[in-house]
Amino acid sequence: MQFHPNIHAVATAVPTNCLKQADVKAWARRQFENTSSKTPAHVERLMGAFDNAGIETHYSCVPLDWYDTRPGWREKNRLYLQHASALAADAAARCLQNAGKTADEIDCLISVSTSGIATPSLDARLLTDLGMRADVLRLPVFGLGCAGGVMGLARAADMARAEPGRLVLLIVVEFCGLTFRSSDQSKSNIVAIALFGDGAAAVLLSVPADRREAKLPMLSGWGEHTWPDSFSVMLRHGVVGRR
Repeated sequence: MQFHPNIHAVATAVPTNCLKQADVKAWARRQFENTSSKTPAHVERLMGAFDNAGIETHYSCVPLDWYDTRPGWREKNRLYLQHASALAADAAARCLQNAGKTADEIDCLISVSTSGIATPSLDARLLTDLGMRADVLRLPVFGLGCAGGVMGLARAADMARAEPGRLVLLIVVEFCGLTFRSSDQSKSNIVAIALFGDGAAAVLLSVPADRREAKLPMLSGWGEHTWPDSFSVMLRHGVVGRR
């Protein structure tokens, strides 16, 4: 009989810079008023996104005034590599501690991220940082954007179900703040600023080899659907590679 994947533990981690939504809104207004080719009334109308987002705080790997330096893509990706590795390792360590497991017990490691480019991939870096075994199965997942966490969880569940008893660690890390573009006054960019921040999350899964082990919360089902002719959504609003 095939069992559902059990959730042993979950954990999150955030950077040290905590930004209040009111401060982010005021800063964004100044940015767009100084760079926008549109009318001040247009900019002010879009500021309502910050009030309606339901977000009180954002976490960022850099302070708010860092964005005033107008850094280029090279510097942004350097910061992504530096902070993504550290934050992902933090979330993973917290998850393992919550589960009462050690890094050398992990059999499969999946990393999900879209807001930067890493070669070697984040999972390869974590393998060393966390002290995992050299024979750990690794799967880096890139390019899924907001759907990355859910899709990553589905892949983790599939890999756990493929071999009962296999411990699968999924780590999702994004640094949306580093993708900010002051020259983009589109509604989608402003909504993204109002909603997103930087952070990481981890979950540990396995399928019990014995029914008596099936006592933890579990994933009972998963799936996906790709809408036809929908490439333009990510091409228009994607965050990686745009200038």
